Amino acid sequence: MVPFGKLILTLLIQVRKTSPTREGTFQVASQNCSYLRKLGISVTVRFVTVSDGAALKIFEFVPPENSSEKPVIVFIAGWISGIEGWGEVLSKLVPFYKIIYIETREKRSALIPRKKKTDFSISRIIEDIHEVLEALVPRDRPFVFVSSSLGSTAVLDYLSRQIRKPKLTIAIAPNGEFSIPEWGFFIARYFPPAAYFVVKGFIKWYLGTFRIDKREEPEQLKKYERTLDAADPYRLKASAISLKGYSLHTKLLQIDTSVIVVGAQKDRLHGIDEVKKIAAAIPGARLEIMESNRATHSEKAGIFIVDALTQLGKSN
Repeated sequence: MVPFGKLILTLLIQVRKTSPTREGTFQVASQNCSYLRKLGISVTVRFVTVSDGAALKIFEFVPPENSSEKPVIVFIAGWISGIEGWGEVLSKLVPFYKIIYIETREKRSALIPRKKKTDFSISRIIEDIHEVLEALVPRDRPFVFVSSSLGSTAVLDYLSRQIRKPKLTIAIAPNGEFSIPEWGFFIARYFPPAAYFVVKGFIKWYLGTFRIDKREEPEQLKKYERTLDAADPYRLKASAISLKGYSLHTKLLQIDTSVIVVGAQKDRLHGIDEVKKIAAAIPGARLEIMESNRATHSEKAGIFIVDALTQLGKSN
């Protein structure tokens, strides 16, 4: 029998390539899904259109026991990252929890209006999160956030605004600020998007030389190289420019819900000192340190999330 984690990863790669209409949903059908159906797990892909006209791609996993008392996991990954990078984590979550996985607007999957300038800022992503919550998670249904990197930054900023409160947030590798070098902003601002295919090799070299330990974390480097290959250069440019000058730090004291901040000791791209600083600034937050970026994307991280939600259920 195919290991469940590999099956989920294969399925996610297939699901990633699906193209439902803006108005409709797409029920995933494949040989792998026949095995999921035996487990009672359904996988649906849909678009949710938000207030500025953009439509965000949503992956919805529903297990056989989808009690209304059980929290929905709202999963928001990092900047331009793909769902397949979370296959191992999701493999531990989908048998037990309904999951709404949101692909944020800078990703190629989003349908963006062509006739007007589109906002890719953190504030707009926060609006997207809230609008998807309002559309897909009833007000009387508990939910939790699981997020990573840019997704974690947006979620923590959302929590500081005290709009809708989750039962728990597990924020993996949040960024308090975005340390894109000045030359990176110069390229983003003054180079046309078509030049991305020329400078992409340099960006990969920079990441592998200065921001990622390619000996300790070769999987992380390969993951980001694939992410850069799949990125939309027009959205990447607009998104990078919008991040300049952003800071989360002054907002953290306003968070009044339960938060677990997860960092990785060997992750140079999401510095552990920055993660510790964020955790220390959130009232009552718990800090969990894993060994590496690879660990935060592994089955071990999935088990950690399930255990945290199990403890949450016992405490309520």
